Amino acid sequence: MVAIGLVEHLGDIVAAEPISRFARAEYPDARIVWFARKPYMSVPAGFAAVDAVVGVTCLTEWLLLRACGMGDPAWDLHINGRYCPRCQIPVLKIGAAAALDAETYYRSGNLLAVECRSAGIPVLTEGPLLPVDATASAAVDRLGLPARFAVVHCASNEASRDWPREKWVELIAHILDDPGLAVIEVGSRPVVITRDAMRRRSLCGQLTIQQTAELLRRAALFIGIDSGPAHIANAVGTPGVILLCNYKGFGAYMPYSGRYQTGDRAEIVRTDGTMESLAVAPVLAAVRHLLGDL
Repeated sequence: MVAIGLVEHLGDIVAAEPISRFARAEYPDARIVWFARKPYMSVPAGFAAVDAVVGVTCLTEWLLLRACGMGDPAWDLHINGRYCPRCQIPVLKIGAAAALDAETYYRSGNLLAVECRSAGIPVLTEGPLLPVDATASAAVDRLGLPARFAVVHCASNEASRDWPREKWVELIAHILDDPGLAVIEVGSRPVVITRDAMRRRSLCGQLTIQQTAELLRRAALFIGIDSGPAHIANAVGTPGVILLCNYKGFGAYMPYSGRYQTGDRAEIVRTDGTMESLAVAPVLAAVRHLLGDL
């Protein structure tokens, strides 16, 4: 059995999907088992190369299982020093992986590269892939979606990554100048579309992760901050406009692998300062550029 441990979060796990395919290629006859916290189990469960997912209560439980010999090999994808807030037991890496911690990791490449180096496996470059989930597809069929729409995601689990609401409002007003395009907001809570109106709709808090992936697969464009849905959009091949700031001292950091990294399917709009300093004009220009290419 090949054991892969990455217990959270949504974007981190999606970014790591190529590692499951690498495991299948390296160990074609092995059982590939992913360990994740229960709220995130459905994500690796959808990876084509993963045979089973084991739910753990926290990072410490995964570390204990690994220490007891669970998996041969057992790849721990967490950076050095990461810990469960409740247990306060840190990951302790050795060798080159010991240098990858919260203060340094994005200097070593995108999330996938960091995860590979943390696990001690070759650095992979391909983008993540999420196959169609038939149940989710049927659920999205029932939503009565407009013929052409963009999806926005405005709030991450870290406020420093979020763009001000008033700038989202201005951007969406410009986007809706195109009469053939609607805007749908996703996420745990609405930020900019607080009530549905003509060509504006909120699906915040209404979709499973798989349904969100299917919605994004059908979208003409994704626009969002660095977040789990951005990684999903990359994984399903949806063109994206991604808003990045100077994050924790990481200036020109790149979270994504594959086509979002190369710019083949994405426009990365950056500011050297905080997200508040990012103007609407360059974001709108990126949106119009990608929509014009579709």
